[in-house]
Amino acid sequence: MHSNSPNTIKETLNAQYEQNDEGEIQLNNYVLEEELGKGSYGTVFRGRDTNDGRPVAIKVFSKTRLRKQHLQANGFGRMIGRGGMRGGMRGGMRGGMMRGPSNPIDFVRGEIAILKKLNHRNIVKLFEVLDDPNGDGLYMVYECCEKGTVMNISLNKKAETFDEEMCRYYFREMFLGIEYLHENDIAHRDIKPDNLLLAADGTLKIVDFGVSEMFSSGDDMSKKSSGSPAFFAPELCEVQHGELSAKACDIWAMGVTLYCFAFGCLPFEGLSIIELYDLIQNKPNPEKRITIAGIREHPWLTRNGIDPLPLKEENCTNVIELITEDDLQYAVKNINNLFTVIKAVSKLKQLRRLSKPDPYKPTTKSEKK
Repeated sequence: MHSNSPNTIKETLNAQYEQNDEGEIQLNNYVLEEELGKGSYGTVFRGRDTNDGRPVAIKVFSKTRLRKQHLQANGFGRMIGRGGMRGGMRGGMRGGMMRGPSNPIDFVRGEIAILKKLNHRNIVKLFEVLDDPNGDGLYMVYECCEKGTVMNISLNKKAETFDEEMCRYYFREMFLGIEYLHENDIAHRDIKPDNLLLAADGTLKIVDFGVSEMFSSGDDMSKKSSGSPAFFAPELCEVQHGELSAKACDIWAMGVTLYCFAFGCLPFEGLSIIELYDLIQNKPNPEKRITIAGIREHPWLTRNGIDPLPLKEENCTNVIELITEDDLQYAVKNINNLFTVIKAVSKLKQLRRLSKPDPYKPTTKSEKK
């Protein structure tokens, strides 16, 4: 099912971005090709490893943008907008900026730390992390899922549906990945078709661990409202919902995803977030929700035993060690000190006033002195 050793990830702290002799944009040994998608924290490009020709996916983060989004989320946006960098930064460092995983830079670090520990056929592999110490770019290089998302779901537009056998196949693949995560005390927190990609051989890969959470054994209670609202469990739609089971939220999102497979649309659509939450909250509470163990035993998943699942012991070999604070702090070595990031960002702001570069553009060789 999967290797019984953690995933090996290369860390490169001197990324260089340039145009090669063929006119292609190159990041160290990776050639960047077309853009595949864009999210709130980064842009994903198709790429190619020039060492062996293998296709890869390269996620590009702007460290400036990550920091700015965090400051705005914690009420410091006005300080920076008014030029209050010095006082605002001191307040931010004492307050929300250093407060664990609420910092978007910590989201990136957390994803790296998680993927370093995981090794499963249904979990996307992270190959390398590159940082441009003199530029704004942070890069994560993943295995390429050449067939793209399992299904494109959008509002007011029905996707092509799957027949029952394909629904079962993709749900089984998703289930095996989630069972493995949950057994290792990790909740994904953003399960949806967009985060399920297909490799060239049709293997389903769970991607995007940016909001995933790690727990101590047996405790998956969380106060966070992470994920995509259309895939929220009913308990997430309550104002000031308090602690809830993050794993149960994953299971609800798996059910919504299966609905999408079968019907090509979302089960709940509202004209506003409030209307959407009202629709979702009318459904059963988490105490009556099926569990991962219950899904494993459900006859639909195995066609009444004709197509049995791999044994749980095979699927959930505990190949990961406890993810420590050191893993998070040193996932990318040279961004473990946020004061260094702040100093670099301040310098970049000064340079941008002169040249106004693209905030996503990394440093090229010709720009370095």
